[in-house]
Order: sequence, then structure tokens, then C-alpha cells
Amino acid sequence: MNKIGKAMLCTVLTGAMAVGAAGAADLGSLSPQGAKAYLNQITTLQNKYGKAAARTDDGFKGLLTGLSMAKLVDMDGDGTPELYCGAGLDGQHMYSYADGKIYALDIPEGVSNFGTDVSPCADFYVDDTKAYLVDGHEIMNGFPVKYLTKQGRKIVTALTYTDAIDDDTGNHICTLNGESVTYHELSAAQVAFTKGMTWEHYSFWESPYNVPEVRSARASLTDTITSLRTLTNPTAYVSKHKVELNGAKANLAAYTINGSNYFKLRDLAAALKGLDSEFAVTWNAAQQRIDLTSKTAYTPVGGEQAALPAGNKAASLTSAAVYLDGNPLSLTAYSIGGNNYFKLRDLVFALGFSVDWNADTMTMILTVK
Repeated sequence: MNKIGKAMLCTVLTGAMAVGAAGAADLGSLSPQGAKAYLNQITTLQNKYGKAAARTDDGFKGLLTGLSMAKLVDMDGDGTPELYCGAGLDGQHMYSYADGKIYALDIPEGVSNFGTDVSPCADFYVDDTKAYLVDGHEIMNGFPVKYLTKQGRKIVTALTYTDAIDDDTGNHICTLNGESVTYHELSAAQVAFTKGMTWEHYSFWESPYNVPEVRSARASLTDTITSLRTLTNPTAYVSKHKVELNGAKANLAAYTINGSNYFKLRDLAAALKGLDSEFAVTWNAAQQRIDLTSKTAYTPVGGEQAALPAGNKAASLTSAAVYLDGNPLSLTAYSIGGNNYFKLRDLVFALGFSVDWNADTMTMILTVK
């Protein structure tokens, strides 16, 4: 069967509906720490399978090898996307990130191959509340097709069907969730089950069919890595926002990253000195961490509250350990120009002051009781 035939076979057998356009991966509410964990996992799989490449031998020219696909897909609609990775004929994996940790989800080892020839692919149906990974192999020979989704921390089967072809009569022999149905009943059930969802079909062939129904697995890998890096290695912009502290202008310089403001701990400590939320900042060399001590006056070291240099800067996510009164804090921080900058709203919760926003004056309003 030619390549176009392979693509159309998948379309027919999976009951494809609307076809969505390719584009940047949707990060949803994925944290920068989650993005870093996903990028690390992609690197791990590239080391295991090799990087994406296309075969050049006769009969398999263009078949992708190595880790050829990565896709962010929110399987259960909770706002945090899962990471799907496909290595063509070598296998597939799915991961989720929650409570500060990445964990593997149990999906079939092999990617789908709906026909009887070599046509590895990954099929999804997606909408705003859920997604299905479609698993199937040699459908016309009676093997089941499963629509897989996520519930809690497990992958479950939401629908199963078979659609075998009788060798003698050419008729369809169909089942739906274990019950015998006609071909027309099965088709209607598939349409109803995926109503309003977008079908996304990815091929593990390079430049597969030149038809809009088929997406490039290799392009999805590039798009996903690029999107994840907007969280781990973003551009930092010098904030143009004003800052007020208890009604007075505060000399606090900040960077804006992905819509949030980031400050140096020592700048904030200097500004809060003498107030109820004051804190000291010290470097714990023995434990290789930053120690904050509440209700303790800050001791300046020089350079606090200095103006930031003009121009945008490259930022990189840092895992700098910060402890408050001996207890670890969960803070998002980026290294910019050799200094660590911490997300203001994370510090608000940790240090016990409030922050509001005046959109009319573009002012951050910090209040310390």
C-alpha cells in the first residue's frame, strides 16, 4: 500500500472527525519545574533511542528512527498537560507531572499500526476537557482498537471496538465494548463518542503523505521542546512596573518573565528591613543553600536595590535551595546575569505580606502589617 493509502486507512478505521492545525505546544498550567522535568525526560529517551533520523534504505526510506515525537496533551483536562513521546517502531511512553515529580503512565509499549504494512503512527482525539490516545494494530484482522484516557494517575480504556473483514464475504464483523454491532452502528458510535473533538494523526514517516490529515511526528518534537524552553530558558524583560510598599514608593527593580515579576532576595530584604516581615539572608556553605531568618534585621552586603541594566536578558531556571527558619521553600527562580531572581507571589506566601496590582497606574502594591 502506498503512503497516501496508509494515511487514508488510518482515517477511515479510527473514525476521524475534525482535523486540527499544527502549532506550538499548549503548556497549560505546567510549571517551569514541570517543563524542566519533561525536557530531562526527552533527553533521557534520546539517549536511549537516539535522536530522530530518517532511514535511507530501500523500502523504508523516510521511516523515522530514534525519539521522533514529543507532544504535550492534557489527557484528563486538569490544566496540566501530559508528555507523550514516540520512538516509532521502538516504542512509546507517556508521563505526567504532579506534586513536584514526574511519573510514567502505563500505555501500550508499541505505537499504533492500524494497517498490515509498516505504517506506525500516533493518533489522538482532543478537546478542552479530555484527550484520547487511540491504540490499534491490524484492525482488519480483528485486533481491538482502544481509546485510552487518564483518570487520576492511571491510564484507562474509555472505549474498545473491533472491525474485522470477513475473508469470504468482505463484510465487516464488528464489536463495541464487547458487544456485537453492525458496521453502521459502530460508525455512528465512534462519531458520537468523539463529537466536538479534534483528531490529530502523527506519522512516523518523514514527509509522509503531503495531505492535511497527517502531521509530522518530527515537527511535534521540535515544537514541544521549543515550547518547554519558554518556561525553562525564557527571555527576561526589565519590568516597567512601579512598586509601592505600605503606600510609599519602593526602590525595587524586577524582571518580568512570562507575565510574572521576579526580584532578588537581598533587594526585597533591604526594602522590608524594620517591618514585621523583615528577614535576614545568609549563604549556608555547608548545606549549599540560602537561609532566610524571619523577624531578623537584614545586614546589607552592598549592591542592594541597584538599577537593572537596560535590555532584555536570557534567563535559565535554577533549582537554588532556599530555607526559611530551617524549612525548605518551594520557590520558582531564574538565574539572570549571575544573580538569582525569585517569583514575587511565591515570596508573598512564604514571608507573610500581601501584593495587589493597580492596573491604572501599573503599580505593584506591597503591604506589610
